[in-house]
Amino acid sequence: MKDNNEEQFVWYFAYGSNMDSKRLECRIGRQNLEWKVGFMRDYRLTFDKPAGDGSGYANIQPCQGETVYGVLYRLTRDELKRLDRYEGVPTGHYYRGKVEVVACDGSIVEAETYFACNPCEGLKPRRDYLQHLVYGAEKHKLPDEYVEKLRKTPTFEGGEC
Repeated sequence: MKDNNEEQFVWYFAYGSNMDSKRLECRIGRQNLEWKVGFMRDYRLTFDKPAGDGSGYANIQPCQGETVYGVLYRLTRDELKRLDRYEGVPTGHYYRGKVEVVACDGSIVEAETYFACNPCEGLKPRRDYLQHLVYGAEKHKLPDEYVEKLRKTPTFEGGEC
């Protein structure tokens, strides 16, 4: 049986810009977060969450045979609710759902993550936004081939929406 203190915490799976710990820490107001690397099987990383400028933010979509890597952070339930506001949950940009993530030690972790409410194909991330993903992936030592795939992601250059 879990004690009350343990029930206050939840694992959050960051696959987008929140892989950058500094960005996440600013958003939730706490530093030195407990974290571990993880991945989701049969999902792929997309950039199909529309941003206001015609670019796309990170999202994940089911895709047989693909893998999305990210960072599992141990957050309080209040911190996760605070993060909901940054992710636009109250305004219908993302919704939060439970997922199973394979941690680096091979264990299965039940975590919360975000899914875009109205994905739109054909979008690309802004270069500055993509840098948060690359930085977080490098800092947390995600697999080299995954980091390289992030680096090679075509970016949005502006112009017509």
